[in-house]
Amino acid sequence: MYFRTRIFSISILTVSAVLAVVISLSWSRIMKVELEHLDSRLCMEVKRITRMPSNLLSITPVPDSAHKDQSGSRLIDDLVNKLRINSASDLLILVESSEHGVLTESQGEDVQQIISTLNWQSADPLEVIAGKQTSSRCQLVFFTHQKNRWRGSFFQGQQAQSFLAVDVSATTSDLESTLQSAMIVVIPFSLLLSILGAWFITTNTTRPIKRLHQSMQLVTQKNFNHRLPAHKEDQEFTVLINAYNTMLDRLEDSFQQASRFTADAAHELKTPLTILRGKIEQAVISENSSQLDLNAILDEVGHLSAITRKLLLLSQADSCSMALHLEAINMAELLDELTGDMELLSDGLVLHCEIEQPLYFKGDIVLLRQLLNNLLVNVIRYSLQEKGVTIEAKRSDDVIEVLISNFCVAMKSEVREQLFDRFYRGEPEQMQGISGSGLGLSLAREIARAHGGDLTLQASKEDVVVMRLSLPTVK
Repeated sequence: MYFRTRIFSISILTVSAVLAVVISLSWSRIMKVELEHLDSRLCMEVKRITRMPSNLLSITPVPDSAHKDQSGSRLIDDLVNKLRINSASDLLILVESSEHGVLTESQGEDVQQIISTLNWQSADPLEVIAGKQTSSRCQLVFFTHQKNRWRGSFFQGQQAQSFLAVDVSATTSDLESTLQSAMIVVIPFSLLLSILGAWFITTNTTRPIKRLHQSMQLVTQKNFNHRLPAHKEDQEFTVLINAYNTMLDRLEDSFQQASRFTADAAHELKTPLTILRGKIEQAVISENSSQLDLNAILDEVGHLSAITRKLLLLSQADSCSMALHLEAINMAELLDELTGDMELLSDGLVLHCEIEQPLYFKGDIVLLRQLLNNLLVNVIRYSLQEKGVTIEAKRSDDVIEVLISNFCVAMKSEVREQLFDRFYRGEPEQMQGISGSGLGLSLAREIARAHGGDLTLQASKEDVVVMRLSLPTVK
């Protein structure tokens, strides 16, 4: 299902549900008010007929009583009109006098039997005259007669008592027909308005999504520059657009980094391969195997192997799949071992070590050895050894910190920002006579992050480099 269709359907259903609830509540309220008015009319009429003279109440034909019969018929017609019912069949009446007995009773109905079955204890009392205190109360009760719901009222005066009841459905028939007539007009008009409203909501809701879709289509492998403006959109879509633009920024950075990495890797691999090819071709041309410089070839193969292994580890780090074989390691012993090798490799190196004993944690010994070795090799290659190198290692809470500080040729801030970029080796004047692939620091940082730590360059003077390695003791 399309998003537009879903919003349109939900809008239609919501409006329809609201319309149904409004009609239902309105009808309930109308019926409640109508019943309240019916109760008032019933009590008013039952009190009126109780106080009427007895000669005006009889509707039963008796000899020489034509006048009474005519008067009784007028009474029924009058009640039918005042109670807003269709005919006398919707009316039950009984008037009794303590002096004359039954004065009026509906024909064909045993009203006294009906009254005897009613539960008057649960009847509702109603004041006949609102706002005035009186001892005479009209009692109201609901009951079922001939499968219809009736509302009855009972009033007892000093000389007579009266009972009057009407079929509730007869009093509401006009309202129902009026409502049905109104619904024939209201429902189609409401549905039309709901459709127009749903279309308006759908159009305005999907407009930012259309722009986002069009913008996505403009993004290609060669064009990551297109961004969506967010200042004209609603807050919810502004968050989505900002996330989309941020995603494009990351994709653009990743794509540029991957392209640069591929070009640099090809360049670094090209040199040893060219040397190997030249030496082998030279030996083939001379047809003298003694001309083959095996040591040089072995050095280049070793160089290729080192670059390939570093690239493989970096690839694993990028895909978060660098496998760690964790074991208990004493960082202090590992540093002592590697700093001892440093002193052997460089006679003029002045080394100051402050290593706390012991420094236990769990890590991959092979990868950590390579991490520290990369850092220390950089120190030997690029430091001013006569000014000294400082190595500090200590435990701070649940973190082991290793600080390696050395003096070097003044380094600009632009160079410092790129030290961890892959294949970056600094300015040309800093690289003269120094071999390397430019992958050491990048790989060292990825190994540290794989252990849950980090490798960072600390702020310092231009002629000082301070590397900070942090490794958590609990992982």
